[in-house]
Amino acid sequence: MALTGLTACSTGGSTDNSSGPPQSNVTLTVSRWSGPQADEQKVLLDQYTKETGVKIQFDAIDYAQLQQKQTLNMSTKTGGYDLIYVPEGWVGSYVKSGYLTKLDDMVKDATLTGANWDYADIQQSGIDTYTVDGSLYGLPYFVQTPLLVYDKDALKTAGLAVPKTWADILKAAKYFKDQGTGIALPFRQGTAIGNLMAVLLAGDSTSFFDKSGKLDLTNSKVVDTVQFIQDLSKYGLEGSNGWHWDEVNKALQFAQAPMGFTTSGLFSALEDPSASQVAGKLGYAPIPYADKAAGLIQSWSWAIPADSKNQQEAFKLGAWLTSKEQQKAMATVDPGFISFRQSLADDKALVANAPWLPAIKEALSNGVTLPLQPAATEFMTALDAGLSGVVTNGDDPKTMLQTVQASEGSKF
Repeated sequence: MALTGLTACSTGGSTDNSSGPPQSNVTLTVSRWSGPQADEQKVLLDQYTKETGVKIQFDAIDYAQLQQKQTLNMSTKTGGYDLIYVPEGWVGSYVKSGYLTKLDDMVKDATLTGANWDYADIQQSGIDTYTVDGSLYGLPYFVQTPLLVYDKDALKTAGLAVPKTWADILKAAKYFKDQGTGIALPFRQGTAIGNLMAVLLAGDSTSFFDKSGKLDLTNSKVVDTVQFIQDLSKYGLEGSNGWHWDEVNKALQFAQAPMGFTTSGLFSALEDPSASQVAGKLGYAPIPYADKAAGLIQSWSWAIPADSKNQQEAFKLGAWLTSKEQQKAMATVDPGFISFRQSLADDKALVANAPWLPAIKEALSNGVTLPLQPAATEFMTALDAGLSGVVTNGDDPKTMLQTVQASEGSKF
């Protein structure tokens, strides 16, 4: 049913069926990971073939093998792929290896994008994410970010406004803790707590690094951020300091927590009336901030391998997939599909099924990525362990940050 709906929603380009489908001698090979989103996308690609005559070979494989296969293909320079699905974490190394085509001129060419493509509608933070050394290498397509999710009735009954600042969320969390619940927090050692720290830093107009790119964990704003994390952990729902995103989501879904931090990839379950006790009763807001709203960009884009023999045709397909029309088609079938296109966050039909879209638009106006340097994985692992000690054992935030700075600082 979902795939049928996608076909119905996709209305780009029309053809005169009485004269048969258009003809083309072009075949494009597309690389991406497999799964439900890929199945839905295959319907779009079939539609594109009907409209243009361009044949598409869809190489959808397991995510665990995707980067290896893309790298092997592009390193041999055989032109095996024409359009590849790439997350922000891979783009830098692909560009450094000379694997990708610059897109700066193509995005300005209406003969390639189509007259109504509207480059300015794409969130600037998405463009920045896929820009390396001043050049664009990927068309931003799909994004996830964490938000504050709250029970609207619970806040109203408590006489509390939707928390915006650190002071607001501490006040609300303390109130609910005093009432016997608290805020659900994904503070288990692992990726979620580090992800939230990245958002909180951006919300205080700072980051893990100084202006020269050196690790800078001992500056006062970073220390203040970790102190806030520790303070908030005192008002966590019982046991939630050891939770991850999915456990927070379940606590919200089954009305066990009046508020919590969870990530957009799980929101659909919260609004499913057949699976959620709070469907239609929840509100969504950016993670509370010290200075301004911020979001975390965990995303995918469409990029063109430098060895593709069909550069312009590949770009046309990428532009078609990232057009407002086709992105709305994906979001209509899958409310969990979140586009970088700002206009879709204001689309009433989409917001009716995905009420988180306005909050995500606000958050992504100041969107940041996790560190993308080669040493970032080791650094984030060390930081996550330190943050876990801060919320679980009461370790001193400043001392923890000094320890991580000493062990990881020389790698950047």
